[in-house]
Parts: sequence; structure tokens; C-alpha cells
Amino acid sequence: METEKLLKPIRETGIGFYAAAGALSVVALWMLAAWLYQLRNGLIVTGLRDWGVGYGAPWGVYIATFVWYIGIAHGGIAISAAIRLLRLEAYKPIARIAEVVTVISLMMAGANITFDIGRPDRIFNMIVNYWSRVGHSPLVWDVTVILIYMVLSISYLVISMRDDIAALRRRLPRLFAPLYALVLFGYHPEEREKREQMLWWLALALICLMTLLSGGVVPWLFGLMVSQAGWFSALQGPYFLIGALASAIAAIIVVVFLVRRVLGWEKEISAEVFSGLSKPLAVLLIAYLYLVLQEQLTILYAGPPAEQSISHALLFGHFAPLFWMVIGVMAVSVAYLGLQWLGALPPSVGRTAIAAAGVVAALWVKRVLIVVPTFLYPRLPYPTGIYVPTWVEWSLFLGTVALAVLLFMGFSKMFPLMEMEVRR
Repeated sequence: METEKLLKPIRETGIGFYAAAGALSVVALWMLAAWLYQLRNGLIVTGLRDWGVGYGAPWGVYIATFVWYIGIAHGGIAISAAIRLLRLEAYKPIARIAEVVTVISLMMAGANITFDIGRPDRIFNMIVNYWSRVGHSPLVWDVTVILIYMVLSISYLVISMRDDIAALRRRLPRLFAPLYALVLFGYHPEEREKREQMLWWLALALICLMTLLSGGVVPWLFGLMVSQAGWFSALQGPYFLIGALASAIAAIIVVVFLVRRVLGWEKEISAEVFSGLSKPLAVLLIAYLYLVLQEQLTILYAGPPAEQSISHALLFGHFAPLFWMVIGVMAVSVAYLGLQWLGALPPSVGRTAIAAAGVVAALWVKRVLIVVPTFLYPRLPYPTGIYVPTWVEWSLFLGTVALAVLLFMGFSKMFPLMEMEVRR
């Protein structure tokens, strides 16, 4: 009976699913139209600029969103891998959801890099000139590690589903039979032990790669950029790693809450899962706020003029409303999650999800505040630049969010969102 309930999303489709899928498809198609418009007219239709004295920012919403998605991907696979490595049985029901979020987030991160390049054919230049650039460009390191990360994440997800697909194949939609056959290529009922060994080593490799990518390669993309005030800091590694894990755990809380609510899986995904995830989230947010304090305090008291100009813009100037909104949302979330943890407030799954959603949004804004200001406040005595995202950039950003949700919904109609062995 429980297995039937878990298969219900695949075998039954309500009007709500079609309505949501239709609305998301409209947004995704609008994104496609906006991208075609950008391809036809060039990046001039965006707010990005790298010409004119003190004119604007060549990096903006696209790069900020890329970093945001990469962060969510890191934590998603970290949660799933930790569940397997540490044998956290109580969290097994959310492991596959975290794996799917990781793969989709990596796809959306790649899409934003493609948007930012302007001409997708330039990707082939990077491939052709790969070996000549690998020792000189952090961007090449970034692309290399992300591609490896994508391959390992997809492999991990596919291998973890083989037993479930083999056991339930006759009860799954025949429409997707070729896809199931691909997942089960070379399957043998006695492979279980080897499969578990492979998953264990893959989980370990992904944890290590996640630490390298989020704590090393992605922050190097910023920290090793020559003459960019606001980025040259030894804090970049831990800053990005902690921010990535916080945004990812918050995103997983939101996704799991929606799945639990929409599918009526209150018994299958207990409230203790949310309580358990909220504790490391609170700790990570405290650590992140401490790093923000450390960064800004050092710059204000001892930073060079270029660094101080950006710091003043964040704390008191043009970007102050966004900066203090981010700090306020994080502080309120920490306060609520901490009081809930200490027992001063009754635990609430709904309020925990709301706090997590606030963190996800706040950390996207924080990515924008990391990327944009450094370009607008030049080291030389030039006028302050201006960057205002256009409707094209907003359309592509919102379109990737809609497409990510749509892909997740599509996965839920083809594959079980939970390991069946947990509930047999």
C-alpha cells in the first residue's frame, strides 16, 4: 500500500499538475523567446557593458545566477552523499530529491554561462584551445570541474535508481520504456552489493569534488581576477563554500516541503527531517554572517581606497538597501531557527520552509552584490558605473527557475522520487 502511494505521482495526474506545468511552460517559452532576441541582437539588449569610461558591468545577473545554482547543486549532492556515507536512515526519503535538485541545478548553471557568453559558438573555441588555456585561465578550471561534477552526479543518480526501476518496471508507464531500458542497461539482479560499493565511492568522490569546486575553483574565478577590488581575499574559499551549503540546504528544505505538501507524504517525510536540516542551516548562516562582518570590518579599517569605495557602497551607499535586506533576512532566519532548535519556539515545518525560502532568495541577491559592485567602482578616477538588468536578463533568470521546476515535475512523472526499498 505504501509503495502504491509513492507511485501515485507517476500513475495519476491531476488538473493541478497540468495547470502548473502549463504556466511554467509559458514562462520557459518566454525565456526561449528572450534568448533568441538576445542572440539576434547581441548582448547590447542586456544591461551588461564593458565599454565606455566607468560605464557599467560586464558581469551581472547571469554570472550571479550561475554561482547561485552551483551552490544549490553542491549542497544537494552533499546531503545525498552524506546520507549514504554516514548511514543517516531517517533522511533517506529525501536523498533522491536532493540528487535530482543537484543535476537540474547544474544544468541551469550551464544555461546561465551560455547566456552570458552571448554567442554559444564560442564554447567550441574553449574546447579547441583547451590545453593552451588550462594553465592560465580559472574559467577553464571551472568548466572542467563542473563537467566532471555533472557526469558523476548523473551517474550517481542513475545507479541509485537501477534496483527500483528493475523491481517496478511493469508498473511504470510504458511510454518511457526505452528510457527505463537505458537506465537498466546491463542490469543483473545480483549486482546489488557492487552497486552499493560504487555508490559509496561515488558519494565520497562527490563530497571531495564539491569541497574543491565550491571552496576552491569557483572562488578562484573571482579571487584570481586581476585588479578587481572586492574579490581579492583569502576569505573567498570559505565564503563561497559556506554560502553554497547554506543556499543548498535551504533550497532542499523548500523543495522537500513542497513535495511533501503536494503529494501528501507527511508520514513518508517526517517533521524531524526538517528539524534536522534546519540545525546545520542555522550554524552555516551564523558562520556566513561572521565572514561578512570579518570582511567588512577589515576593509573599513585597513582596506585600500578601491576596496573601501565598494564597502561604503554596500554599507551606506547605492547598494545599502539590498545589502541590509540580505543581512536582515539571514538574521531573522537564524533567530527563528535558533529559537526553534533551543525549544523556545514550537517546531513548525511550514515556518521552517518560509525561513529557508527567504535564505534562498537572500543568497541570490548576495551573489549579485558580490559580482556587480566591483565593476562599477573603478580603481582609476573615473565616474561610477551603472548596471540595471533589462527585461531580457530578468526573463532568462525567471525562465531558468521555471524550467528547473518543470524538469523536476517531469522527473516525478517518470521515476520514483523516493527509494522504494525504504518503504517496502
